[in-house]
Amino acid sequence: MKKELEQLTEGEERIMQALWTLGEGSVNDVLAVLPEPKPKYTTVATFIKLLGNKGYVTHRAEGKSYIFTPAVPRDEYARKRMRTMLQSYFDGSFSRMVSFFSKHEDISLQEMDEIQDLMQEIRKKQ
Repeated sequence: MKKELEQLTEGEERIMQALWTLGEGSVNDVLAVLPEPKPKYTTVATFIKLLGNKGYVTHRAEGKSYIFTPAVPRDEYARKRMRTMLQSYFDGSFSRMVSFFSKHEDISLQEMDEIQDLMQEIRKKQ
């Protein structure tokens, strides 16, 4: 049975975004891709340890350091987060969510066309 993933804190998610971008890396590799202001080395190392405890990161020894790898794919975490957001803020309604974003965000005509094309593709498959 698969363990239910805990939601990440903002700091943990920032580190995971860096690891997902890298694919794998050391603490220094993660630090290198983080935007300014960069946290301290020890802060990144602590977040990575927490992520490992939560099941998001695995590691292997390489020389005197460790290489960390995401254990949870980005799309799996995104799906979980979006499902939670959909339930928490839009009562599980995709149309309410789309309506909200269309009113509160600048959606270009091109993006609207892309959304319509996606919907048409989904209908064809059903």
